[in-house]
Amino acid sequence: MKKMPLVLIVIISLFIISITLKNASAGSGVSGHRIIIDAGHGGSDPGTTQCDGLYESDANLKIANLLKAKLELSGATVYMTRTDASSLSNEDRYTYANSTDGEVLVSIHLNGSTDHSVDGTTGLYAKRNKDKAFTTSLHKQLAADLVVKDLGITNFASGVILKFNGPATIQETVYLSNTQECEALKNPDDVRSDEIAQSLFEGLNGWFSDPAAPIKPGKKPR
Repeated sequence: MKKMPLVLIVIISLFIISITLKNASAGSGVSGHRIIIDAGHGGSDPGTTQCDGLYESDANLKIANLLKAKLELSGATVYMTRTDASSLSNEDRYTYANSTDGEVLVSIHLNGSTDHSVDGTTGLYAKRNKDKAFTTSLHKQLAADLVVKDLGITNFASGVILKFNGPATIQETVYLSNTQECEALKNPDDVRSDEIAQSLFEGLNGWFSDPAAPIKPGKKPR
């Protein structure tokens, strides 16, 4: 059997390295960017309590931590408005957010209803020029990934997203009150939290992969 020529070995090796690097950089649109994650509610404010045995505030924080890990693994810098069960006002949240050099802010929520058959995903934006495109980008990803009803986006000119200087959104990812969502999010394996976090990650990656999309914090929307 003839030995493979050295030149051919080098060419094949370089090809394999290039493919490996390409795969490693896939999903790295967030690399080098600065993202603020706001886990909704917390402390004395549990959010929806329609899922027996799981407060929304706790589920939000778990998803936020999963998203943080994914972003940091892909080279992003992440700021968290809360990392525990602290009670924070909206002013606490946006004051902290604006003290960082974060480029965008994602506030993670789970919706609630007394009708436990209801499910869907909704995106909220505060200012049209500052927030709507960003909200739409993340919402479309969630609607595509989570296999729930697309409830669209709507204006919500209040809270942490209104006063943050850069693009910001509240994503009401799914209904925690929904019977199936509740059970999935309480499951010890909890694949659903990771699915939500992954979808938010993909939405952020898509946003930062579009060089025309991001607005730097501190700039006044036109």
